[in-house]
Amino acid sequence: MIRLALEKETKTLVVTDRIELCNQTLDAISHHKISPQILNANTKIFSPDAPITLSMVETLARRMKKWEPGYYSPKLLVIDESHKASFSKIMDAFPDAKVIGATATPKANFLHKYYTDIVDNIDIPDLVELGFLCRCRGFQMEDDFSNIEVKHGEYVESQLYEHFNKQELYDGVIEKYKEKTPGKKCLVFNVNIEHAENMSKAFNDAGIHSECVTSLTHIEERKRILSAFEAGHFPVLNNCSILTTGYDCPSIEVIVMNRATKSLTLWLQCCGRGSRIYHNKPYFTVLDFGKNHDEHGMWASEREWDLNPPKKKNKKGVAPTKTCPSCGAMLHARVMECEFCGHKFEAKEVELKEGVLVEVKEQMRKKEFSGRKISSLSVDEFVRAGKSGEIKKRLIWRVIRSKGEQVLRDYGWRMGYKEGWCYAQMEEMNDCDYRDKTL
Repeated sequence: MIRLALEKETKTLVVTDRIELCNQTLDAISHHKISPQILNANTKIFSPDAPITLSMVETLARRMKKWEPGYYSPKLLVIDESHKASFSKIMDAFPDAKVIGATATPKANFLHKYYTDIVDNIDIPDLVELGFLCRCRGFQMEDDFSNIEVKHGEYVESQLYEHFNKQELYDGVIEKYKEKTPGKKCLVFNVNIEHAENMSKAFNDAGIHSECVTSLTHIEERKRILSAFEAGHFPVLNNCSILTTGYDCPSIEVIVMNRATKSLTLWLQCCGRGSRIYHNKPYFTVLDFGKNHDEHGMWASEREWDLNPPKKKNKKGVAPTKTCPSCGAMLHARVMECEFCGHKFEAKEVELKEGVLVEVKEQMRKKEFSGRKISSLSVDEFVRAGKSGEIKKRLIWRVIRSKGEQVLRDYGWRMGYKEGWCYAQMEEMNDCDYRDKTL
């Protein structure tokens, strides 16, 4: 899109929020033989007429305060990790620009105010099914966070840290790492800086070499640590809010969520650090110590994204509950006896006890077409596969498009789709060809 904008002489501004993302974006643009103007702290001369400008969001915000109104007016604004609120001030500053926001997690309270549509052309389950991302094996530790206050949609950090800052929990993380994923390259997400430093020390005290990066880590030291980790010189890297986005290390095999979060975006981004394809890596493992699977579902679950305004929620966290089968009373999830009618719950009716690490699995679907090439399926089989859920509908649509207009129309008619669906699919007919995908 940036290349096409350049060909049409459309002045374009590309904005990121991390130095790692900025460098990756520069490499990607340069690969197409485009030399953007770079705006960073070292930029002495800025040209408002440059066709392509690449900038960090905070650097741009500081520079804009010194500019006269109308000094710089891009026509296209491209934002990476657009679910972050820090970009709002940039969009406000250029109200006449067309905006394209890229994110794997289009979920934030402000998105509906700035964006008019989501082009959801592929999602995590599709990327896993097509072999572009690894499968995820998840384990969850049972715990209770109902007494931790929630403000502005997230757990209060000080209370969350108090919950996790216990020796038995530090020991528990190390024990489960050694039990489930011994020696594997592991990235740990912690509550705050002190938590990350404590967890790293606990690993080292246990004889497992660990380093730690936080916002207080000097940039040169951060480069050294990340380079050593990527090279495999030590197995465990602890961090706090540093490596959630823009960090690409495909050899990571284990993600430890050593915290709870109410943010679906944070959950997906953290897990995603382990999802890159790498040789001899059939899947990556998530050790979840924050009951995030219960809160948000499996990392690779199918999700429907929208731009609806957020619904109002109770300010305080809601304790987990269950219903008494005898009298129907709502009770705390962990009580063994109903205080109203005396019903005694059997063990199978009670949630797993705290301190038990259990594997989290999605419900298995019937695999009628396992082992067959997608190109070998008939239209009737595509219809059955879509209705049973064995093949994602978006993947079916891509394959059907590659078979031509007549097959596309036949499939649409059998599924009961309207004519507008067929027209929309025909517009995409030349995008991709997945006919050789093996199921």
